[in-house]
Amino acid sequence: MYTILFIGTKKSGSSREAIKAADRLGYLTVLLTEKINYIEQRKEFPDVSQMIYLEDLTEDHIRTEYKRLQHQGRIIKAIISFVDPYVSLAAELMNELCNSNISVEAFKKMEDKILTRNTLQKNATAPKYDVFLPNDELGNFINKGHSYPLIVKSPVSGGSKDVYLVQNKFEMKKKIEKISKLYPNQDILIEEYLDGPQYIVEVLVHKGNLNIVAIVKQDITKIIKFIVTGYEIQPDPEESLYRSLFDAVESIIKDLGVVNAACHLEIRLVHGNWKLIEINPRISGGAMNRMIEEAYGINLVEETMMSYLDNEPDLERKHEQNIYTHYLIINSSGKLLKVTGKNMATNLPGVREVYIKPRKGASMIPPISMGQRYAYVIASGDTPEEAKKNAVNATSHIKFYLEPL
Repeated sequence: MYTILFIGTKKSGSSREAIKAADRLGYLTVLLTEKINYIEQRKEFPDVSQMIYLEDLTEDHIRTEYKRLQHQGRIIKAIISFVDPYVSLAAELMNELCNSNISVEAFKKMEDKILTRNTLQKNATAPKYDVFLPNDELGNFINKGHSYPLIVKSPVSGGSKDVYLVQNKFEMKKKIEKISKLYPNQDILIEEYLDGPQYIVEVLVHKGNLNIVAIVKQDITKIIKFIVTGYEIQPDPEESLYRSLFDAVESIIKDLGVVNAACHLEIRLVHGNWKLIEINPRISGGAMNRMIEEAYGINLVEETMMSYLDNEPDLERKHEQNIYTHYLIINSSGKLLKVTGKNMATNLPGVREVYIKPRKGASMIPPISMGQRYAYVIASGDTPEEAKKNAVNATSHIKFYLEPL
């Protein structure tokens, strides 16, 4: 039977939605995973036809499993990943082994934030940036006359991990030393801090045609890190805003050489000009695919797979609905004893989905990355304001009871 090979997945969110979509389309689904607990929890993955544990998801190991699956009679039509850092590797293997034409070189530039900046340095959306090299003398670097505040980040960071706001030389020195200790041979990216409303733009480029599938305004909370706690899908943005945003996205896509690819941009409107925070070679994780489905009736991971299989994606909106997703974070640490309020939240007006991530006994901490967001509510409303109110209200009923660590 025709098979889609997935490299990695999360338990929930866009990457898992992709496997469910492939299963629904009638493909056998084979998952390669480095997570031994997934094997132990095999019954929780009914949409996965075959699960294979690999200690490391290296190219050599994946090629070995590909050949083994072929010998078993699998006809592999696609090799796909919606999980960092395997997106470009999966696309490269799919181009070679499945005769597809995904924009792999663009993916590789997106996966390395310094390559992204170097490629787009003449683009109008590019912020000012600098790069600290492993052999640079730190004292000389921090005395170069940078203007603060600045963002210091690992070029392969994801989900706000290894990303720091610094206000002065002393703070920059500490954060560079911290990242250098974690990744001794890695370059470190220094960027100007951009202040303004932030959006996610979900994009699918098929045979050179740019499709902006969704524009999502973000609400950001600062505790230890900048954590996105709210997402508002905007079905009908102002014409002038949409046109300027489309032009900015189009210029980025062109400069990166994207012809066939799904990606999402995090972009800010700074004093009337669009500035690119980062671009990633996949749909956003978490609830994004479900949000777009609720807002427009479009299953973006499904249409991405259709595009990669050289079929025309169906991106026509089936309906338009104001959607807001609110994420729950905590301010203290502890071991989870119980969660209450899910049923109450589910039955409140406008609520489309309630998701609780941790299980009883899980260790929970204040957020240092997007991975420490522990629940979300997707809600609708007659207006964007009502959708947000419904989501926030429902989330307020969810309570985590912790035993101090």
